Amino acid sequence: MRKSSAGKALLFIVSLFLLIPASLQAEKMTGNWRITGYTIYRDAVFVDTARLTVPAPGITAAWIKITPSPKSKYRQYINDYLTAVHKDVKRFHSIEFLSEINCEKHLIRFTKFVYLDKSGKIIHQVDESDLRWYLIVQGGTWYPVEKEVCTERK
Repeated sequence: MRKSSAGKALLFIVSLFLLIPASLQAEKMTGNWRITGYTIYRDAVFVDTARLTVPAPGITAAWIKITPSPKSKYRQYINDYLTAVHKDVKRFHSIEFLSEINCEKHLIRFTKFVYLDKSGKIIHQVDESDLRWYLIVQGGTWYPVEKEVCTERK
């Protein structure tokens, strides 16, 4: 019985150490930004609960923020994109994007991307031209976002 307790404690400690680096990378947010989870690259995902709007019946618009860690693959993807559009990659700190969520059908689409520096100044922004909807699946990155945004999911 003692080995079982020691094993559980060790497993808990190892799990804690795996979570700590991601939380240390997460930007300190104001009360309006709520953490909803992490990307597949372990970057924290936040929703601004003060800027929720309803652009159409059954659709909730929400601003989402990700501050990729320095070694994140997502950061590398963003750096490649910013380089392609001739923007200063070294200034990049975080990305905010406007999403629309169909709470009833469990769908999400992204309408605008805003790339920010550390002081919150815009480096680059672009409206999304491909406004296709993506299915929100349980266990995916956008499922906790939907739960935060859609009152019937809470």
